[in-house]
Amino acid sequence: MNLLELTHPERVFINPPCRSPDALIRLLAEPLVGQNVITDKEAFIQSVLHRESEGPTALGEELAVPHGKSDAVRQVAFCLALFDEPILWPGLEGDESVRMVFLLAIPPAEAGSTHMQLLTTLTSSLMDTHMRDHLLAARTCDEAMLALRQGASPKKEAEPERSLVVPAVLGTVATLAFLQAGLSWACAMS
Repeated sequence: MNLLELTHPERVFINPPCRSPDALIRLLAEPLVGQNVITDKEAFIQSVLHRESEGPTALGEELAVPHGKSDAVRQVAFCLALFDEPILWPGLEGDESVRMVFLLAIPPAEAGSTHMQLLTTLTSSLMDTHMRDHLLAARTCDEAMLALRQGASPKKEAEPERSLVVPAVLGTVATLAFLQAGLSWACAMS
């Protein structure tokens, strides 16, 4: 999956003024409305906030990936906020320091397949220390896009040292989400 096909320089924010998850989610939804990626801003935001209430989206490694699956989403896309100074985001064991926030917009029809593929591509790309460092050092939207482009390019060098924290946390979050969905379904059936 090519990350560059799912974003745009107008969807990248460097040190935005919003420091709370709720305010940041609202800010990141703006360009999605402006570019007609989502048709109903409030419906999309409510889907993201609902997902946030079901479980944390901070995945460790200074990364949070809030996401919403809504009929208001016309196509898969993401926005990105990068911070020099960490913000706090709810994690599995309380608030975590986060410097990268990727807001994912997912149409319901692609909730299982594309959603998981995007999360996997994103987290595996961010395990590349070179890409992470370039992304966190970005001072402009174009520099952030360049870091994403380089992360999307095939590697010609030896594989970088990888951390297993992000995939482990992602697996845990996915498992919890599937359990929550199963429990909700079982409760609805009884």
